[in-house]
Amino acid sequence: MGFVFWYLGNGAEYSFRPRSVGMYHREYFVGFRQEEITFATDRVLGTLKGGYLTGIARTDDYGNTVGKYDAVFTGANILFLNSSLRTPGWSFGAGPGILTSRIYNYFSYALTLNAVVVGNLKGGEVLLLLQNLGYGKVAPTPELYLRGMSHNGNFSFGPFLRMFGDRDIDGGFIFAGTFSFLNLRVSPSLKNALLGMSVEVGPFTFVYDYEYYWIGYSTHRIGLNVSWGKQRELEERLRRHERMLAEHEKRIRYQEEEIRRLKGRVAKLEGKAKEYARNLVEQANRERDPEKALQKLEIAYAFDTTLNVKERISALKRKVVERKKRIGIRKVKTFLRNRLYSEALAESLVLLEEFPDDPEVMRLYRRVKRLVEAQRSPERIKRKAEENLKEKRLERAKRLMEKGRYVEAARILNTLPTDAEKIRLMRKLREAAQRYVEMAKASIEREDWARAKYYLEKAIKVYPLTEATALLSYVESKMRKSAHIHYLKALELYQKGDIVGAFAHIKEAYLLDPKNERYRSVYFRLKTALKED
Repeated sequence: MGFVFWYLGNGAEYSFRPRSVGMYHREYFVGFRQEEITFATDRVLGTLKGGYLTGIARTDDYGNTVGKYDAVFTGANILFLNSSLRTPGWSFGAGPGILTSRIYNYFSYALTLNAVVVGNLKGGEVLLLLQNLGYGKVAPTPELYLRGMSHNGNFSFGPFLRMFGDRDIDGGFIFAGTFSFLNLRVSPSLKNALLGMSVEVGPFTFVYDYEYYWIGYSTHRIGLNVSWGKQRELEERLRRHERMLAEHEKRIRYQEEEIRRLKGRVAKLEGKAKEYARNLVEQANRERDPEKALQKLEIAYAFDTTLNVKERISALKRKVVERKKRIGIRKVKTFLRNRLYSEALAESLVLLEEFPDDPEVMRLYRRVKRLVEAQRSPERIKRKAEENLKEKRLERAKRLMEKGRYVEAARILNTLPTDAEKIRLMRKLREAAQRYVEMAKASIEREDWARAKYYLEKAIKVYPLTEATALLSYVESKMRKSAHIHYLKALELYQKGDIVGAFAHIKEAYLLDPKNERYRSVYFRLKTALKED
């Protein structure tokens, strides 16, 4: 009798929620409490229960009450399953348990064996649970629980049967319904009736059960269940995926055939791209301007890393940077020799912006600064240097605009205070942005969405036109091509010499599949070559 608390309650309360932890409190009649903790992963189920009775009458051999005593009960079991509870079909599990009790001043225990069979079938489920087969100081009472449920949309219905030992038996029906985040269930049986409800809020499920026993008393059970993995959503997705499986298999077969065709096409296009890359290398060999030669080599290397040009690219980069730095240093020193300190300070600041980590540039700037501070009117020289620096930035923005590098020019102009010259240049940037929008519209008419997106993004960076923002949203909604299709288009345009179009499509391929090393490397190398932001 010491373990009777373990078996009280309606069979409808048995539920297994994979990836969850539950904490429950049950109040029986006065002086009887029970606490329960459950945990479940995909393949492990565990239960820990504890309870107590107080104020139990103690009688002598003649049936006379001689006092009262208390009783404390605990129990635990664990089940290990051969497959996940979410797996369609049958899962089997078994595991050990322990029951203990202390009645008055007598302690007893029992070791148990427990087993479960769960069947996730189409349209329903079957549960068979066998508990408390074992032996101890007090022999535990075995329990057999059998339930079958049929699912119909958001509703479930089915009978259950519970047997305790060889005499006690209970059975009934379970009606359950799901209404958004609210779950309701009703379960009348031979011995009692259960009304239950649970509310799901994210990973939390709040549970309340009320049971009325026909012998005249009732119990309350409240609890909280915390799930990870959102089991209900997973189950719903699983059912949807099963219905869609046949269609997916057909699509997969079609896609595999398409992939085989695409692989042949990719190999052919990559061969043509390598041929174009070799032509670019030859052009770079004849180019006298190191900056133009560098750009051609970087574009060639973007699609063909087998070319033996990596060292030459590094050498040209050093040469371009060194030449630019030397020209700037000569300017500063010339200004110093002619005692043009404001011009020297402005030019040294320009150098410092472009080469902030260069020791030689830093030393030159400090020298200029010391010379300026040593003059009679250092503040006047600094103000004049700021004006010169502004003029130099305006000139640099003009040069960038002449080369078509409007994004860099816009970045410089945005740092300058507003005056007539800035307004004039910003008007030109607006015109450039409008031209990008027109090119985007032409691409939209050809349904070249990647190129249209490229031009619209450039337009927004140059000048924030409302029309460009609206068109960009429309273009992005139209882009449905997969990454490898964009890669193919990039190869086609590259070998035709359309580098801007190739960059627009390789960027989309990279954004759709950033883990693809080929798309990633081509995108970043081409981005560097084109000096794209």
